[in-house]
Amino acid sequence: MAYLVLIGDLIASRHSQNRKDLQDRLKAILKSLNSRVPKPVSPYTLTLGDEFQAVFNTADHVFDNMVLIMAALHPDQVRFSLGLGNITTELNPEQSLGMDGPAFYRSREGIDRLKDSGDLLYLGGLPDNWALLAEGSLRLLSQRLQRWEANRFAILHGLLVGEPVKTIAAKLEISEQAVYKNIHSGGLEAVKQVLSALTGILNDCLAEDGPTA
Repeated sequence: MAYLVLIGDLIASRHSQNRKDLQDRLKAILKSLNSRVPKPVSPYTLTLGDEFQAVFNTADHVFDNMVLIMAALHPDQVRFSLGLGNITTELNPEQSLGMDGPAFYRSREGIDRLKDSGDLLYLGGLPDNWALLAEGSLRLLSQRLQRWEANRFAILHGLLVGEPVKTIAAKLEISEQAVYKNIHSGGLEAVKQVLSALTGILNDCLAEDGPTA
């Protein structure tokens, strides 16, 4: 069976002047995500240093989870790598540890690539006819994300989960005009379109049992 493995890594967290606060915020947002429905099939778990990982059997909320984490940890940045493929060990539903297989290899390889490239997003394991398009789209998006303020991440998250502008504005305690300005300036509708398309492609691959090698 195919799964989607997410590995996240705090960038330059060891040099942060507020590292304890950063780690506390990370623990809080991961705990919150683990309590939501639907949950990952293997929950968000802190692993090495300031890395964390989770396993999904559907891509429905993967991208909005990533955006929410970025919003919660801003101005510190996070890189995310997704690996699509099989897990050759038994799935651990209690914590994302002690598992292995192509999905984990691809996600780990992606983190190494992101460290070299400076990008924030990677997706490995898609069929060849989608892989280059996904890579280019995520690299372009990475360049945008590195210039965003926290509110823009929060607004994108609201759009991804289907919240109306009025609700987003109330949550952020800003005007609806400010929300619309962010949507326009950040090209958020286009970003939503890209992430929704990638979600659909990933779900199709997961339904078809994805790549195995």
